[in-house]
Amino acid sequence: MDPDSLARATDDATRAAVRAGVTVRTLGTADELGEARAIWDAVWPTAPGATEVTQNFLWAILHSGGYLSGAFDGPRMVGACLAIVGRSRDGGGWHTYLKSHLLATPPGFADRGTGTALKLHQRAWALDQDLDRIVWTFDPLVRRNGRLNIMKLGGVGVEYLVDFYGAMSDALNVGDPSDRLLLQWDIASTRVADALGGHARNLSTEQWLAQGAAELLMATDAGPRLRPAGSDLVLVAVPEDIVGIRREDPGLAAQWRLQVRAALEPLLRAGGRVTALTTDGSYVVEVHP
Repeated sequence: MDPDSLARATDDATRAAVRAGVTVRTLGTADELGEARAIWDAVWPTAPGATEVTQNFLWAILHSGGYLSGAFDGPRMVGACLAIVGRSRDGGGWHTYLKSHLLATPPGFADRGTGTALKLHQRAWALDQDLDRIVWTFDPLVRRNGRLNIMKLGGVGVEYLVDFYGAMSDALNVGDPSDRLLLQWDIASTRVADALGGHARNLSTEQWLAQGAAELLMATDAGPRLRPAGSDLVLVAVPEDIVGIRREDPGLAAQWRLQVRAALEPLLRAGGRVTALTTDGSYVVEVHP
């Protein structure tokens, strides 16, 4: 890896940690693994006696070259991130990358930028391991995660995965199909550098429409509504607070799930890419990037 790129990534990670008021480092003791597991289990509450990931499996991941980090506010761990090394076919050959699997912070710390600090530490670590890509999945209905992943970090949505994990029993996901958007983060790219530098195109829906975009999925008083959109640049609305909607109106939450799926899955399967999010909450999809 280019030493200058690694140095810049390390500086980016250091600045993000300072802004969040945390220290981020890799983990490697039994006590630290236990603290990380406690954070994940608190954020994704499971059935009594269950856990997001067992201690022995964490050791296996670390022993195989995986990544595990924690963010600390003084002596207290306030965030944890886990990733494994993977590979996929890319242009006829194999591309090795880092697959980020779990990242969580307790309530009150995400708004401080702790998650961003963990991701930028992960980026610098991956570059130091000669990896130029990190991928992960997230729920496309969670708008705040889409904004972080695409606009702030510079990732690109490359695949829509229908009910990817199957039925999930944790309190945040129970009863809802586990559809996920696969994010590709090319960590040495100009796009990522621009996003981290605050140069992403933060435009409103109206501004995107003025540039030729068409609304494929709209938010209306009656719920999400699909309509034809004959453009190479389309907008797909997502709700402002799907967690609240799930709690207060499960039927509306189900409508959002199915309508966003109907809009995004065929576009991405045909080669489209989610490259931005409007300031008022719609994914921007380049149909023929």
